[in-house]
Amino acid sequence: MTAAGSAGHDRRGAGATTGRPATTVGGVTQTQPPKPKVRWGRVALFYGLALGWVCLLTLGLVVTGQRNLSGAAGPTVVTVVLALLYMPAPLVAALIVGRLDKRPALIRSTFDGFWGKLPKLVGVTVLVVAVTVLGMTGLTWVAGNLLGLPGPGTLLVNQADLVANTLTLLPAQDADQVARLAAATPSFWGLVGLAYVGALVAGFTINGVFAYGEEYGWRGWLADELLPLGAFWANVLTGVLWGLWHTPLILLGFNYGDYGRLGPAFMVALCVPFSFLLWRAREVTGSLLAPAVLHGAFNGFAGVFLVLVVDSNPLVAAPVGLIGAGVFAVVAALFWLLTRRIVPDLGAGRA
Repeated sequence: MTAAGSAGHDRRGAGATTGRPATTVGGVTQTQPPKPKVRWGRVALFYGLALGWVCLLTLGLVVTGQRNLSGAAGPTVVTVVLALLYMPAPLVAALIVGRLDKRPALIRSTFDGFWGKLPKLVGVTVLVVAVTVLGMTGLTWVAGNLLGLPGPGTLLVNQADLVANTLTLLPAQDADQVARLAAATPSFWGLVGLAYVGALVAGFTINGVFAYGEEYGWRGWLADELLPLGAFWANVLTGVLWGLWHTPLILLGFNYGDYGRLGPAFMVALCVPFSFLLWRAREVTGSLLAPAVLHGAFNGFAGVFLVLVVDSNPLVAAPVGLIGAGVFAVVAALFWLLTRRIVPDLGAGRA
């Protein structure tokens, strides 16, 4: 995620330009400003580098026998290390392509005007994360508990159920350990609140740092390069490319468990609306840090659904199934509508 406005180069001129046609007005010849266009060769190089990195990482996992990343019992050391290794790929790819262009790197201006942008950054993060957490838990309860639809799972609102489900995610516990766990487990809303606060802390710290590696490439370099398409199509294409970029790891069970072959399509369905939300956060705050913090916060609260929800299908359930995609779509649409006065020129698309 890169800083809008002061991102190190004019975002309107991110792509190449066509010729400058001349017109005559009142006998005076005037040269029209160049119309930027997408440099598809550069986009292909960037994506090839970013995807190639993940493919090599996946190959390394396969060769070393790590062929199941489902993480059904929660994050493992392998999945955590994996996340730390693959997330910088878009950043590295963008820096390489930028070096070839001999342009100032966006990373140099990430903290320009930081203190002036901080209030917006905090406000956007606090509100968007809160609405997203409540949206995913609420939609899960309506679809799973109330309507009994298959896939979303059942939201556990009873403390005893939360304790019982937590025990399934832990190694065998003796009676004393179970008693301590029961005493330490908060109520449903207490757990959701703790997850929310933890997500904010993670987003502004360690998670945000690693999410910046992705956002620098997707909502930074690539978003600027695709601006000639207009905001709508730039985000659609970014979301599709971003979603498909996860494919090598998804095929090993990452995020979607045994549904590896279907997983990439559902990841695309998640990433497209999420891209609209993250891109808008950059525009509203004027900072590339905003999508990085939001992305990191989402990663921070995603794990709580392992405790809150049972009997779910990852293709449907929150956070990365259709429930998550639907909530991101609604939150993104509301965010765009409510910030039209802040960023009034980014409707149908700008070059």
